[in-house]
Amino acid sequence: MVAVSATEIGRRADELARGVLAPLVLGGEVRLVRPLGVALALELGRGGRGLVDVELGSRVDVARVRRARLLAPVDTLPPPDADEWALVAALNDLLQATNHELSGPLTRGRHARLLASVVDLCGRIGAPLDLGAAIARHATLGRCLEILRTDTRVVWWTGSAVFRGQAPPGRLLRWPDFRRVQVEPQSVTLSDMADGLPPAASLAFDDVLSVWLGRSPLSDLATVARARPSFGWSRSTLSLVAVPLGRALALRAIARQPREPAVAALTRAASGIPRELGELASLARAFAEEAAARPTETA
Repeated sequence: MVAVSATEIGRRADELARGVLAPLVLGGEVRLVRPLGVALALELGRGGRGLVDVELGSRVDVARVRRARLLAPVDTLPPPDADEWALVAALNDLLQATNHELSGPLTRGRHARLLASVVDLCGRIGAPLDLGAAIARHATLGRCLEILRTDTRVVWWTGSAVFRGQAPPGRLLRWPDFRRVQVEPQSVTLSDMADGLPPAASLAFDDVLSVWLGRSPLSDLATVARARPSFGWSRSTLSLVAVPLGRALALRAIARQPREPAVAALTRAASGIPRELGELASLARAFAEEAAARPTETA
């Protein structure tokens, strides 16, 4: 195994913080960094690492508290811990797996290998140890499904091309009238970013995104009404709703979503729990019924 110096770890952490963590919390343009992999991702937040840019770190802290207060009356949150740093690194690598420039004609397997690395990394990140940790993770990661990529389709008189997440080269836009150039931008959601990848990666993407979401159970439940990937009960989400305060937080998160698709997703997921786990299935069904009876909250 190749050792990475503390200086290099600090540099990569600062890149990740500026390019992914801060925009994820604050909004703005996400700038992906080179894939980090499992070992480096687990090192990034060890020792209570904070953001190097103190002013940016302060803005991130305020925004995290603001998001947490949508669900719980908290005044402060601890800085992102090592698990949160690792999950942000996993998100970076998940997004990098949708990068069509990651591979060439002879290296198409890189996308699937990077997705497998994300699953491995998520498997090394435990569920939140308590409700405070669950709230903190959601405060950092809860906006993940708001990430959009702008793709641009350029059509001209002799052909067309699609540029995923990149601006078209200027040469294609020259003489627009003479060459009959049409530029068609399109916003692509995180769930759809794997479309057009090699089949193995495209098919695996939803499952990997589900695994990643499951590491932040409040974020998973707070987006339960999503179309893709479909919600499925996991050990961490069931553990959250098994305790009264966690159940209250989860219900508050679900009440901020459209009721019918949210309840339908919860009910469908409960039916997917194996019969031999009858007690857990009963818990999931009871939670869906409680969510159906709860009034919808305004965003």
